Amino acid sequence: MHENFYVFQRRGLGPLLRWGIGSSLAGALLLLVPRPFVRQFGAQAVAWGVIDVLLAIAGRRQALLRAEALATHARDEAEARRDADNLRRILLFNAGLDLLYIAAGIWTARRYADNSGRRGLGVGVLVQGAFLLIYDLLFARAVERFTTQP
Repeated sequence: MHENFYVFQRRGLGPLLRWGIGSSLAGALLLLVPRPFVRQFGAQAVAWGVIDVLLAIAGRRQALLRAEALATHARDEAEARRDADNLRRILLFNAGLDLLYIAAGIWTARRYADNSGRRGLGVGVLVQGAFLLIYDLLFARAVERFTTQP
């Protein structure tokens, strides 16, 4: 059976959703630890996790609606290929942003090496950026099979 792009997209957003939920929950627990480094790391996990969850839910909903439109012929395969091209471009652009997040996290952690709270903030940004870089690059690579590009 041929998998359409939107079904693939919806499934591909699952890891982002799971990461966001796990990050939010783990970060909330870390906020309870009375150490500045751990609390700031936890605050980053919660903030980024909530954003990841919201993006994944919105993306999965959009993919579901577009899959239904494709099934009822309100959308066609050419539109699905254009959507795949757009998603791939967005993911690659995001990967560039992820490199900036990583650099900002490293800079913050080093710049404030003597401030454990700020160091925790920097390491938290670094960890979230690293996950997103890997996720965005792997997802962009997987999306290629649905694009108009050879």
